[in-house]
Amino acid sequence: MLRALVLASLAALAALMLLAAWWLFDHTRPRHDHFVERKGEIVEVRAAPTVRESGSYTSQGVRLVADTGLAVDLRVLRPSAEHGPLPLMVVLGGHRTGQDAVDLVGDPGNVVVAALDYPYDGPTRIRNLRQFVPALRLMQQGLLDTPPAVSLALDWLMTLPYIDQEQVELVGVSLGTPFVAVAGALDQRFARVWIIHGGAGNEGWIEYNLGSRVPSEFWRPHAARLLHLLAYGPSFDTKDWVSQISPRPLIVIGATDDERLPRHKVEKLFAAAGEPRELIWTEGAHVDPRRPDIVQELLAIVRARMVDRAAAQQLPEGATTPSAARTGR
Repeated sequence: MLRALVLASLAALAALMLLAAWWLFDHTRPRHDHFVERKGEIVEVRAAPTVRESGSYTSQGVRLVADTGLAVDLRVLRPSAEHGPLPLMVVLGGHRTGQDAVDLVGDPGNVVVAALDYPYDGPTRIRNLRQFVPALRLMQQGLLDTPPAVSLALDWLMTLPYIDQEQVELVGVSLGTPFVAVAGALDQRFARVWIIHGGAGNEGWIEYNLGSRVPSEFWRPHAARLLHLLAYGPSFDTKDWVSQISPRPLIVIGATDDERLPRHKVEKLFAAAGEPRELIWTEGAHVDPRRPDIVQELLAIVRARMVDRAAAQQLPEGATTPSAARTGR
């Protein structure tokens, strides 16, 4: 009986070790194939009625469904009066960015803005372990589905008659950074990629932001490592992906008083990028959806550069736009 008990214990231990090894392998293996194959083809477009938000711009909510089961919600903001094909800004920020785009983005000016939601349909507030287990799988699937969701949205946006297909730019804000790095590297249709208040080292960023929730300096790095693995962090290595965006331009915007992201992580991200690249520092704290004025100020920088770029392409060779001449761009 003792021998049988020992053998059973060894077998159970071996099974647990194999399960742990499989789990570790599954959460660390590259997901490039998933990012490419999951997009599929659009089979359904559910477009809500266009809403006139003010005298200058309108908005429209859209849900896209692919033959792979992937679905993405977005909101499109555009000038009420169309003046030929316009530059397109695709924005990925915090959760529910698309639904809240009217409040966060505001008047898009002379560009079209498409603000995306993350493809996650689970509960936003989890109160117990019973809710956490099924929600975790939905969260993980949503993370893996975000880069292909960006490309799926672009498939539809490129069919709109008021979009200038040569002036399409991708913007990742804060939490959107790792996903935009992947989508920007894989989808060559984005002529330029922006990363706003994002940095390199996703695991270190998680640890840095766990300070108030995990006060123990011993347990904090272990908790960050576990969360990083649960989020398939190795597949979203921002440093690796931004290096693949070149030769298309990458612009990084950092905040001088960012309380959520150390300055060296922004600089490390910028150093990993290939040319052409640019680093812009702005005053203030980390971007926060509860302060839409900050979001609008940052996006205004992107919008101004996009308008300049579109105007420059219509000028004779060697000429520059007035704002570009003043700033030396």
